[in-house]
Amino acid sequence: CFCTCGEAEIIGGKKVKAHSLPHMALLYNSKGDPVCGGTLLSPTWVLTAAHSVGKKLKTDGFVQARKVARQYQHPCYNADTKIHDLWLLKLSQAVEETMALKYLPLANTIPDPKEGTICMVAGWGVVNVHIKAMSDDLMSADVTVIKRETCNLTKYNNTKYTITSDMVCAGTVDENQDVRDTCQGDSGGPLMCNGVQVGITSFGIGCANRTKPGVYAFLTKQHIDWINEKMKNESRITTYKADNNFL
Repeated sequence: CFCTCGEAEIIGGKKVKAHSLPHMALLYNSKGDPVCGGTLLSPTWVLTAAHSVGKKLKTDGFVQARKVARQYQHPCYNADTKIHDLWLLKLSQAVEETMALKYLPLANTIPDPKEGTICMVAGWGVVNVHIKAMSDDLMSADVTVIKRETCNLTKYNNTKYTITSDMVCAGTVDENQDVRDTCQGDSGGPLMCNGVQVGITSFGIGCANRTKPGVYAFLTKQHIDWINEKMKNESRITTYKADNNFL
């Protein structure tokens, strides 16, 4: 997910109050290891990062586990440039909405967050990179949106990646504030601004470095249209198969 980092959960964050982020999803690989976060968009759809492919975390009686039936990587995703870092997952079975689990549908259009906007990130990122242990607790932190022009300066990203209009750069700008950041294991989780998901945790150069802020895939109109079209087409396929089975 993220590049190598030292202390590596949500940096400078706090433990999330139980059930206050009921749309958060945690993705496990085929070995049963937690790898990345995601957002539950509907009873059967999870949105995460395209590059997301230890120990088991502690859970409570509110957890609903589902297998992934189908997956759709954004067709324009580029692993070298990190653009269009979106992955849509269709669950094998619908999850039931409860007090502890709720869906977070995307807005039809999402304004580009302005410089200085305070947003929230959340995840179960690794506690220590040397032992690869994920946090047992869902953590969150506030980060500040930084201008793309600033993030593209050599001082910030060392020209390794170009921060495009399909990305949002966010970190800590106040010199008197402890650094807040996402890191390894937090990828795929939502970037929330004013209660709306505007992005997906994508990548960063190291962790908790004031001049190397986190980068998030921005949910542009094109991205939202792609997500909605995939979900709509899948619904048609499911209905068609159900009709055939009935006949």
